[in-house]
Amino acid sequence: MPKATTRKRRTAEEAREAILDAAEKRLAVVGPMGIRLHDVAKDVGVSHPTVLHHFGDRDALVEAVVNRALDSLHVSLLAALAASTPGPNQVSELLERVDVALTQSGHARAFLWLALGGYPMTADDLRIRSFADVVHEVRREKRRASKRDVPTYEDTYFSVLLPALALMTLSVLDQKKHAKRELDAAHFRRWLAKLIHHHLETAT
Repeated sequence: MPKATTRKRRTAEEAREAILDAAEKRLAVVGPMGIRLHDVAKDVGVSHPTVLHHFGDRDALVEAVVNRALDSLHVSLLAALAASTPGPNQVSELLERVDVALTQSGHARAFLWLALGGYPMTADDLRIRSFADVVHEVRREKRRASKRDVPTYEDTYFSVLLPALALMTLSVLDQKKHAKRELDAAHFRRWLAKLIHHHLETAT
């Protein structure tokens, strides 16, 4: 666990970000159910009421951590999409970024925990639609340049939704237990990347 820090004067925004950073570190270790506001406050060097002031309760804090991670991931994916060459490797790189940002960090598990715990969550909360918008525009331009029919937006949206849901599901499975048997998560991501790329290229 992170060591407690001594209290120091911060602006409200600095305190909020420090609390989110501390909660994010604990999330990766103990999961959302293991986060305690007193522990987070001690890690940051603030009082428990300060954490309550910024976030209200544990669920709201976890939700804020997940939303910040999703925002960061969305920006990262858009940058990778713009900077890389279209192909199976591009899709594979994007899936690896999602895995690191959401699965390995515990954010995906927290998202599902919030959804099951009474915090209504939608696919759009995963920033899927806005990313699908960009993917569809790239797809349209490529198809038009080659004088091929442009697939529907729904097809593109589902092509983005499918890997997002698949990686979310993997996040709650015991990958260590299955790694040498029927489930190898890294191999699955590579297989899925090829599948998605093939569909994006050939679907009509």
